[in-house]
Formats: sequence, C-alpha cells, structure tokens
Amino acid sequence: MKRRNDFPRSCSLLALPAALAITAIAHADLTEAPVISMSIANNDPDQWWGYDFDSADYGETTGQGSYFEYGGSTTWDECDISWWHDLEVDPALGFGFSVTNNLTWTETYTLVAEVTVPGWTDGTLLGASVSGSVADTNFDGSATMTGRADGLLSALLDGNVELEVGQNVTASVDTLGGSAAFGPFSEGLSGSGATIVGPTVTNGVLRIELDFTLTAGDTATFSGGYLVEYVPAPAGLFALAGLAGLRRRRG
Repeated sequence: MKRRNDFPRSCSLLALPAALAITAIAHADLTEAPVISMSIANNDPDQWWGYDFDSADYGETTGQGSYFEYGGSTTWDECDISWWHDLEVDPALGFGFSVTNNLTWTETYTLVAEVTVPGWTDGTLLGASVSGSVADTNFDGSATMTGRADGLLSALLDGNVELEVGQNVTASVDTLGGSAAFGPFSEGLSGSGATIVGPTVTNGVLRIELDFTLTAGDTATFSGGYLVEYVPAPAGLFALAGLAGLRRRRG
C-alpha cells in the first residue's frame, strides 16, 4: 500500500486567470507565496491509497505581493496528476487539476487543495464554480466521470463546508479517443461578485474538495474558483463572468 510521504518530483509552467477588478481596500502585500497543500486519495477502505503534495515541494510558484500562480505535475502508480492554480490573497482561489486513472478499474477519488491567506473580521460573501471534461485517454472507446451526488465541488472555510457545487454531475463519451465537457456549475456568483453570506469572522483557510469517480485509463480535468469576498470588498477580486470558465492552460 502506498503511503503519503515519499514522492517523485516534477513540474510544469501553467495557468492564468481572467481579469482582476480593483477597489479601494486591500491587505498588505505578502513577501512569500502562501503554500497550497494538496492531496489525492481513493475512498475504498479495503484498498486505500493516498498522497500529500504541496506547492512548496512540487512544481513551480510565480508571482508577488497579492497574486501568485502555481503549476506542477507528478505521477504515481495509481494516477497521474497535474495542477494549475491562481491565488489572489484578498482572497480568491482559482484552481485547475488534471487526473488520469492508471488503474484497470474505475476508481473513486477525493482531491483537495487548501491555502491560508490573511483573515478578516467584518463579514464575508461566498461563491464558487466548477467545470471540466472527461477524455478517453486509453482509447477503449468510452470514458465516464461522475461527481458525488451532493456536489462535485465542496468549498470549505476554516474547516467548515460552506458551498456544495454541481450536484449529480456525469460526463461520458462513447467514441474512440473522444472527450466530453461538463459545466460550468456555480453557487453564489453573479456578475458583480459573490452573493452568499458567509461567516463574519474567518481565519482565511480556504479549501476545495473534488469528489468523483473516473473509469480506468481515462482523464478528467477540473477548473473553477472559490471566492471569499471580504466585506467591504478588498482589492483584486476575480471578475466573475463565470469563474470556472475563465481559466485556461498555457500552451
């Protein structure tokens, strides 16, 4: 059984969000990029495996002040994974993942990204979104990705689930080497920002969890965003014309 401690290391350059909207109030710029902690595990107690990996030890981080970009990739026997994230520390987390199932059976995953940014004491508004695709990368003529019934994406603040996004999501393809898209699905987002009232006080611990199944040999990609808008709104929040749909991988 694999353990969460000894992993090969590789990296790739990735990712870019859409536009940023500037307002008057902001936290001070940071001298170091916040570490994004990530993990992936299956949900079978009889054949459990799991890995922890983070942006301090894997991949590459760029940016300064209040905006940072993260990208990387790594491979295990059970899966290949790559990521491309954007962080606005005021805060908004734009996330991207690609997961390939290296096993010969359908696997159920929990995929996590967590980051801590400066906290707030005057109220929050919340919103999140997710979209993606599934592809037949083993060329057997079919591929299926199915999200957890309660939500493909869970958005947590300080350890508490605040949003569940994308209920009963399924995407499948039945053509050799084909792909199929899903979403975007969103909760609490409008053209002007986040709309769901969250906790008044936060320590600034943002966490997203993706819960899904993926057929053997195939690849699922996910992109989206989690916005925790501090009230009154600080500077640099993502312009939200559908946060999930705004992300793209660099060529």
